[in-house]
This record gives sequence, C-alpha cells and structure tokens, in this order.
Amino acid sequence: MRVPPLMRNQLTPELEAQLVSQHEAEIGELLPVLGPLFGFGVIAFSIWDYLIDPAHAPLAFFLRAAFVGVGGLAYWPTKLPWTPLQRTGVIYCTHSAAIITCVYLLDGGFGYGLPAIAASCFVLSVSTLRIKTFLLFALPPFALFVFLAQLKLPVFDFFNSLAQYVFSLALAAAIMLVIRFLRQKAFLLECELTRISRHDGLTGVYNRRYLTELGEREIALARRHGRSLAALMLDIDHFKKINDSHGHDVGDSVIKAVTYACLAGVRSIDHVGRFGGEEFVCILPDAGEAEAMRCAERLRQSVEALQLPGPGDPIRFTISIGVAALKPFHESWDALLKDADIALYRAKETGRNRTVLAS
Repeated sequence: MRVPPLMRNQLTPELEAQLVSQHEAEIGELLPVLGPLFGFGVIAFSIWDYLIDPAHAPLAFFLRAAFVGVGGLAYWPTKLPWTPLQRTGVIYCTHSAAIITCVYLLDGGFGYGLPAIAASCFVLSVSTLRIKTFLLFALPPFALFVFLAQLKLPVFDFFNSLAQYVFSLALAAAIMLVIRFLRQKAFLLECELTRISRHDGLTGVYNRRYLTELGEREIALARRHGRSLAALMLDIDHFKKINDSHGHDVGDSVIKAVTYACLAGVRSIDHVGRFGGEEFVCILPDAGEAEAMRCAERLRQSVEALQLPGPGDPIRFTISIGVAALKPFHESWDALLKDADIALYRAKETGRNRTVLAS
C-alpha cells in the first residue's frame, strides 16, 4: 500500500531484491547469445594450441570441448532449478577451467595463456552485482589455477603468474562495483519516476490513474478466485467553506489529516488514494458489505474526532462515505466505483457526516 522512501544511492532490502531480480532477468535474456559466444571462443583457442604445442593439441581440444559441453547445459533454460545467475556461474567456472587446464597441459602454456585466463575474469564484471557472488564464482577456477601452476612453474614464475591473476580479479571486481553503482543509480531513478507517476504529490497516497489500475486488477482477481471486494468513496464535508474561511494552506492540512486517518484505519492489503480535490477512494480486497461498512464507520468516526489548531477555536471537519460491494452485475471497476459515488451523493444529500451503502 505504501512505497518505502528512496534514499540517495542506497537501497532498502526490498529494493535490493528488485534490483537483483531485474539484473538476473536481463542476464537470462543474454545467456542464449553470450554463452555460446564464450564457448566458441574457448574452443577456437585450439588453433593457438596447435601453434605452440602440436603434440598435446588434440588432447587440449578434447578437454576444451568437454568442459564447454558441460557448461553448455546452462546456455538455455532447462528443467533444472537454476537461476540465470547460477547458470552464469556454471558457464564461467567450466569455461575458465577449460582454459586453465589446457594452459597446464601445453608446453609453455602458462606464458602464453595467462592473458586468456585474465580476460575471462571480466565475464564476472557484467554478470554479478555483489562481491560475495563475484568471489563465489571466481574461487573454483582460481583454486584450480593455483593447484596446477604450482605443479609446473618455478617459484618465481608461479608467484608472478599468481600476482597477475589476482590483479586481473581485483580489476574485474572494481569494474563490477562501478557497473553496480551506475545500475543502482539508474534503478533508483526509475523507482522514483514510478513512484511519482503513481502517487499524489500532496498526500503521498495513490493518484486517480493508478487507483484505476489497482481497481481493475482487484476486480479481475476477485472474479477469478471468487473473492469479495468493496470500494469506499470519501468526500470532506463543506471543504470549500474550510478553504474560504481559513485559506488553502489549512485546506491542505485537512486533506493530509484525512489521508493519515485513512491510512491508519485500513489494512495492509487495502489501497488508499486521492481521487481528486477533497475526494478519496479506498479499495478493500476480501471485504464484503458488512466489513466495508465497519471500515467506513471507523474512518468516519476517526476523522470526526480530529481537530487542527486554528487562530481561534480548533478546526473540526467531517467526511461522508459511500460504500459499494462487488456484485455480479458490476461489469467493471468503473461500475463499482459509480455505485460508491451514488451512495456518497446520498450520504451528502441526507445530512453529511454519515456512511451509506449502495443499493
């Protein structure tokens, strides 16, 4: 019902989950293209194998094809319970292992193959958003490299190669953090624009356009699952008189006070919005006529008990409420809302500060 505040360049846990989910969805769309390209590049290095060590090149080709074949299972979605990010990790680990194993197998392979190992690290820069995930994916190939390199290289060459590998991982991690920072800023801006487009500027509750979207969605859900649904339409009594007598700043304070009373008086699954001017709408899923009337009376009484400080006596105000519950003849959200509007008109015509149920 309410959107968490957006902090500059910071994410709440809920927004962090949304960012990661969005990123994983994009990775899932790219994997069927980028995964095979990565695999083709790994196998294409067999040409390089023949140039530096023809004797071991056939075995190296076989190993490359085997590792890529295993990792290729993750190129496209399957029945396996893998997320796109997990599929990326499988591809990176298997394909990097292919490069590292062949570098070990070939004579002089470490001297020529280290750039390819370092270049593969940058796959993680664009596929991960968290250091923890980056390190989790980078660790298996790194451990394989350390194990094989210390078996074959002299001490100085080993530490030199290890330092270059670590530097490549550190640079890839730094690039990943820069990409995350830029994505996070863009994501927060997108969230802020979405919030502005859906919420009323004065009160912070939903605006009329988004209320209509929510109403149509709740109507569809109620029809599909056989659930009840109700709508309340509220109007501040004699609001023009309040504005004329006390000024528009006091009128705005009255609108905000009614907003807070509505938010405090409904459930977390309910939707509250400003329909226009001094009118508000509440959408109550899983609420029949009796529940909706009790909620409306609770709101009416809470507003009636409010008072705002004024230059003289405290300013008091009331609301009138029309209630409509979803019936089979309500073909749309507009039809349900129209009945609530008619009930609101009857409430105002019969004395105001009352709740009326639609016939």
